[in-house]
Amino acid sequence: MAFGFYHPNKGAPTTSWIPSTGPEFPLDTPVDYSEQLTGETAGGTLYVQDKGPKRERFNLQFTLMSQTDRDNLETFFNTVKKSFNVFEYEDGGAVLHSVRWMNEFNIKKDRPGLYSGSVLLRKETS
Repeated sequence: MAFGFYHPNKGAPTTSWIPSTGPEFPLDTPVDYSEQLTGETAGGTLYVQDKGPKRERFNLQFTLMSQTDRDNLETFFNTVKKSFNVFEYEDGGAVLHSVRWMNEFNIKKDRPGLYSGSVLLRKETS
């Protein structure tokens, strides 16, 4: 099963992160039209104005990650500067997605040498 992060892309990465174990299942991949304004009249009529494109996200949960994987992930986070740089995420089905990192680096120590946390990615629109 392929899985990894590649900056700027898998074909010519300057940095990458391929963990020894992938994220936990089930994978959380919500899709939403988050840029919609809604309003309701006194008579109950709902008006909706679409202000943006569809947003796809990948919420990856990691448990019992090794110290090495955690340190390499932090190096990758610092390289892409959180949301500043677009990079490629290869999901478990070997499909590449152009994404941005959307949450803070929140990998926490569970026990000596083992870490858990989440990475939230937003798919870039074409």
